[in-house]
Amino acid sequence: MKFFSKLISQILIASMVLLPFTANAGMIATDQVVASAAAQANRDKVMDFVARADVKKQMETLGLTPTNAADRVNAMTDEEVQRVAGKIDSLPAGAMSSGGWWAVGIVVIGLIVWYVYK
Repeated sequence: MKFFSKLISQILIASMVLLPFTANAGMIATDQVVASAAAQANRDKVMDFVARADVKKQMETLGLTPTNAADRVNAMTDEEVQRVAGKIDSLPAGAMSSGGWWAVGIVVIGLIVWYVYK
């Protein structure tokens, strides 16, 4: 038993001396966390917009399936999603009722098509 414990301790000593320690830890800045959360919130906002029934109806009349639109939104960069979410936020509340959705749908579809072909 003494031989076995001596062998294990020698192996551990040799491994501690010969193998490098590569553990790195770093602080995550608050602005990085906030930027990541804001990007996800904007992406969720655009996905919720694309998932609305009236927007789906408008997209289907233009030949875009809802799954295809969701895939295109997921393929967009954070900057593009932020631009689209900003356009959704900047629309007046009264225009979102019945008559203004077609314009918003066309803008979203136009941005998605522009992103895919660029």
